[in-house]
Amino acid sequence: MPKVIVTTSWDDGHKLDLKLAELLRKYDLKGTFYVAPENREFKREDLLSDFQLRKLSQEFEIGAHTMTHPRLGKISAAKADKEIRESKEYLEKLLEKPVTSFCYPGGSYTFLNVQQVKKHGFTLARTIDRFSMNLSDTPLELPTSIHTYSHRSDAVKIARFANLDPEKTAIYYKHWEILGMAMFDKIKEEGGVFHVWGHSWEIEECQFWERLEKLFAHISGYGDVEYLTNGELV
Repeated sequence: MPKVIVTTSWDDGHKLDLKLAELLRKYDLKGTFYVAPENREFKREDLLSDFQLRKLSQEFEIGAHTMTHPRLGKISAAKADKEIRESKEYLEKLLEKPVTSFCYPGGSYTFLNVQQVKKHGFTLARTIDRFSMNLSDTPLELPTSIHTYSHRSDAVKIARFANLDPEKTAIYYKHWEILGMAMFDKIKEEGGVFHVWGHSWEIEECQFWERLEKLFAHISGYGDVEYLTNGELV
């Protein structure tokens, strides 16, 4: 029987991650929350508090996402190193446990950034690359399967996944949750890793909660599926 793994990850450290955690809990799914403690893209009151982070870490993996959420590939090597190092130090001191997973903000990074992540003791680093359905042999540049959002840039890959069927392509392009279910079904049959990721604030903004729950219901509850955090992949 082919090995099937399901993992989920959620970026930025927004307070709506608590709502997302409730949904993961409902379907007994594991999750990794990548947190930027001083994320400059949100007001401080919209971010998870230290207390909320500690509580969340009791059930889910917390990963680092830099301190302030800059695009690492667009800042100096020294600033990038500082962001990576300080985020790990901050979270480990707060949570009193090792933090070994990292996520590149906006998917922006360089070869040097990968080396910096490794130097500071991370064993896994997630990208925003999509449409991967296999266990990666590059854990510091971990790809994903699907983002809980529709991207125009995915049109060609969606068409290929749909075997150029125009009706399926249109449905998958418009409904990421149906695309996700189809990808999971393929992995369930052939083996591999289904990795869904997103942002709680984006799900709220786009009113995607019902879609997300539909996907969670489809991928959960299988006795022959291994449900892991991102960190457990390595």
